[in-house]
Amino acid sequence: MDDQWTENLFDEKKIKKAINRGKKRSVLTIVFVSIGVFILLSIGNFAISVYFSQKAYKQWDAYVRLSTPNGYISETVDSIGILGGASQYKISKDMKIKSIVTDQKQYFYGLIPSLIISRGAGGGIGVTGEDWQFNYKENGWKEMLFFHPKVSYKKYMNDENLIQRMDGDHIFEVALSFDQPYKVSELPFRTLPKMTWFWIDTYSRSQLQAFQQEAKEYDWSATSIREKEALGFSFNDSYTSLTNLEFEYDEFLGLLKTSIYSEHVEAYDQMKEYQIDEVDIIGIVVYGTKDEIKEWINNPAVTASSLGGVIDNY
Repeated sequence: MDDQWTENLFDEKKIKKAINRGKKRSVLTIVFVSIGVFILLSIGNFAISVYFSQKAYKQWDAYVRLSTPNGYISETVDSIGILGGASQYKISKDMKIKSIVTDQKQYFYGLIPSLIISRGAGGGIGVTGEDWQFNYKENGWKEMLFFHPKVSYKKYMNDENLIQRMDGDHIFEVALSFDQPYKVSELPFRTLPKMTWFWIDTYSRSQLQAFQQEAKEYDWSATSIREKEALGFSFNDSYTSLTNLEFEYDEFLGLLKTSIYSEHVEAYDQMKEYQIDEVDIIGIVVYGTKDEIKEWINNPAVTASSLGGVIDNY
């Protein structure tokens, strides 16, 4: 009887040990499976987020290059969340002799973009109607204004006096609007400096009608085309009448097609059948010294001039 009781007790101990070992194995299995699933999900989430991040970067960089003369995204910092994230980015401008950061902004990307709340707005001036209404970039530069040659404005901006009053040796960024559309072979300048940005007429008939209606009904101080509404491309070398802009124009079409902004894609659909020699150029952005800028502003084909950035000439 005692031997049987001892054997039963021994069997119970073995059963408990077996159960404990089973529990440990189950716990370890669950832990390893959970770690494995977590790693796989993390890798998958990272891969998906990186894919959408790269896609968003191309789209936003295209938008910046199109709507900011000689502008580009110079730096991005991504914050990855679940199947998406947010990117803080800096916009820089090539100012002929050096690049300057002008703005810092953010965009969201992915299937589940990150939620970030920010507050703030660009500064404005001329809100009383007594002066031109324009905005400032974050670094303090004025956003340039453009004037379409097919729209009759009550008044045109001329920043020549403002430029001439500035002391010191500077490089000025100035938007020049033309009196009429010009083909590449008809441009009213025999030569143009490095980094010249060409304003392309991408506007539909309905957009031009809206511009004309605004110019007719609104105060003169509020009727112009903002810098971000003017689309174009730059030529890095000095321009002459023999310069071929076909390569830059093809890149321009590619950016229109890629941009995050739907109106840019619509402009691509309108422009894709045109060759460079068929395109209308309605203005330029140039970079130069005070004397150089004066010469370009005083060209008879220029109807308006709008000052943008200013840097020291060194």
